[in-house]
Amino acid sequence: MNYIELTCNTSSPEYSEILMVKLADLGFESFVDTEEGMKAYIQEPLYTKDVVEHVNNLHNLFSFEKSTELIKDENWNNEWEKNFSPINVDDKCYVRANFHEAIPSIKYDILINPKMSFGTGHHETTFLVISQMLQMELAGRTVCDMGCGTSILAILAAKMGAQSVFAVDIDDWAVENSIENIDTNKVKGIVVKKGGAELLAGKTFHVILANINRNILLSDMDKYIQSLDKQGVLIMSGFFDVDAPVIESKAKSLGMSLINKMTKNKWTMLHLLKEK
Repeated sequence: MNYIELTCNTSSPEYSEILMVKLADLGFESFVDTEEGMKAYIQEPLYTKDVVEHVNNLHNLFSFEKSTELIKDENWNNEWEKNFSPINVDDKCYVRANFHEAIPSIKYDILINPKMSFGTGHHETTFLVISQMLQMELAGRTVCDMGCGTSILAILAAKMGAQSVFAVDIDDWAVENSIENIDTNKVKGIVVKKGGAELLAGKTFHVILANINRNILLSDMDKYIQSLDKQGVLIMSGFFDVDAPVIESKAKSLGMSLINKMTKNKWTMLHLLKEK
């Protein structure tokens, strides 16, 4: 899938932070800091006239220079490699690409071949969810990874002893890359399917991981919770701290209670428990 790269050269870091929040609401999913500001990425089909108009309105509100470039699918790996940094979480889990050296002392070493998913937002939300997972007992549990992307979280769950893992994403590239990464990491018990929350119908899980974006979480949260076993756990990330109250409020209205909340550079993770 092709992506649109939006380059924003701002006059201050504060403008970059505000823009990041606004652009995430419009469907931009990855962000890379630059010396002049940042780069934001959105799937080409999602860069509609309406989104372009909203971006132009932001340009009128804030002082920044902008430019756009089409990043074709075949060029994406080069962009990903330039910006992807390995993730070391609590010296227990190391997520790396094949061009990074392994750390022998790390308990969970996850090798991810670079395809399509990169950026500051990806790293920080993934870090938060992994950090929470490492505090949990997943052995023998059934786990669902919604919006699995490269299946980093699904692979970690399998390495932590999950009984089974159901990985779901709406994009063909994610499904293909997930299968490749699962094979590379030599883990078993993970089933990957293309689709969205509709695939949860008739299924139950002990744990659901949803590292997506604010709008999808709010839209599909009820389906996640319906598919949770009694006393099931829902971990959500992929949104900014300013959006946490509305997401937490909806979760509580659906019978969830907050167990833990973590924030890293304005990105937030919520760990919730199903009360009934």
